[in-house]
Amino acid sequence: MFLLVKILFAFISTILVYRAISRRCNKYLAFAVVALWLRFFLSAFHQITYDPLVAGFSINAIASIGIAGFGLLLVPRNVLSLKTLTLMYAFFASIIVSGLLNGNIVGLINVMVKWCFFLSLTGAMFMAIRKVGKDEVMRKMLVAFFLPVSLQVMSFLLGEAKASESDGSTSYIGGYNHEAAFSMIIASFTLVVGLISPKYIRFRGTLFLLGCFLLVIANYRTSVLAILPIAAIFAYNSMEAKIPQRFKAVFLISAFFGISLIFLLLSYSMQDRFADVFVFLTSIDDLIKAPMYYSDAEKDIFSARVYIWSQYLYVYSQGDWLHQMVGWGPESWSGRFPKYAHNTYVSFLFEYGLVGTVIFMLAVGSFLKHALRIKNRRFALMLFASMLGFLIMCFATMPLWNIEGLILYAILIGNTIAPVRLLQANESHAPAFFSKLVRL
Repeated sequence: MFLLVKILFAFISTILVYRAISRRCNKYLAFAVVALWLRFFLSAFHQITYDPLVAGFSINAIASIGIAGFGLLLVPRNVLSLKTLTLMYAFFASIIVSGLLNGNIVGLINVMVKWCFFLSLTGAMFMAIRKVGKDEVMRKMLVAFFLPVSLQVMSFLLGEAKASESDGSTSYIGGYNHEAAFSMIIASFTLVVGLISPKYIRFRGTLFLLGCFLLVIANYRTSVLAILPIAAIFAYNSMEAKIPQRFKAVFLISAFFGISLIFLLLSYSMQDRFADVFVFLTSIDDLIKAPMYYSDAEKDIFSARVYIWSQYLYVYSQGDWLHQMVGWGPESWSGRFPKYAHNTYVSFLFEYGLVGTVIFMLAVGSFLKHALRIKNRRFALMLFASMLGFLIMCFATMPLWNIEGLILYAILIGNTIAPVRLLQANESHAPAFFSKLVRL
């Protein structure tokens, strides 16, 4: 039954994407739209596209390799050599060194293909934004999200639900394979809507609220937590634009307490789902210990994430100095641990060592700083909050481990490094307090 729904909406999405890229769309923007749509399209039919087809590669894997390769050929070399990407290339170098020293060639290839996908999409977005502006790019990219968004809505209406693998709770994910990857798709959709300037598209606020609602029914706690900073800034920017200058200070104080109250109400209404999060935050000191000292009850906290982290950190602490510096190699967790780390920072520390993790954090910090320097203060604030939300997501899952998460990060970085002078000139600036924050 739901397969027919998938086929119908897949056909409709194909037509919409064709119309979008055939009308006033440069080749870089067309590539970005098609790359996203193709990934979402193939993932919707995971029963077919996830199985090995040729030499152990699935249709999904072949498509990802093709997109990464074509994108790197399409994007000009001077874009790939931007100084703002220097720290990312240093991070890539640390991955390569770790893979070669540990002889983990297969894992190295798998990881670098994913990062090449990220690079090609980021470069294409950079060029597209430079040519037509970020609002037009974001508006066109919304078409690529029609299929996953519509399928999730239909799965909710038709009662096509999936039991979460972690705790058996209900997740509506439109017939996709896993709630983690799917929630990143919806988070990307919500982000794209949030980054578009007010009044540039119709029903912007409604679409943003739809994205937040869809994230909640996707029922992946990490993504719900990650969207909170984005939702708070979206609401703040939307209201602040309508407040006279003389009332800005009063509005700032009121907004702070209002958002805090809403957060408390949401926390109370979803306390059963997020109970483990609060248990973790209130007992974190007691949980910092070797895995063999965890009780059965402690092993279940936060869907066993804390226990999993302790396993990785314990093995890391027992390693020699070389492994602590460069790690055990890309995807070296496979075969050593029953599950992946469910924490980007813990995973990077184990796989790429202290060197790779520090370089990655420096790269993240540089992008945060770059976002704060964007002249359009409302856009800069939204982008900065989105990056913070992504970092929250990385704390309890691994978005940079799969293509869907890399798409989300590419959207963030593409908007961050694109030329500031092409942002919409008619957007008003944010309040003076934010300007002071930027100068710090």
